Amino acid sequence: MDDMHGHHLTILNALDGREVTYIPDGGAPRVLSAMLQAFSELVNGDSVDVVVANPVLSVRTQDIPEIRTGDQFTVDGQDYEVAVIRPDSEGITELILEKL
Repeated sequence: MDDMHGHHLTILNALDGREVTYIPDGGAPRVLSAMLQAFSELVNGDSVDVVVANPVLSVRTQDIPEIRTGDQFTVDGQDYEVAVIRPDSEGITELILEKL
């Protein structure tokens, strides 16, 4: 595919088409296209296992080259902080978010 970056944007828009605001630490906010998904994992507790649910935001890697944990996003009026950054080798980065 000649335009893989454009292809990624097309996929994100088709799957979710969500506009989010990225607020890098010390940088100017900007609007990006992204896909928001629910993510749950089972965490071992002291006496019982606990299900932890955090949203995962998928964004084109080229749109967030300076991404760091602690950066913020606003999605549908809710503010989040980036807790985990998981880039893939295909040009998409998944961000595990925590509500602020």
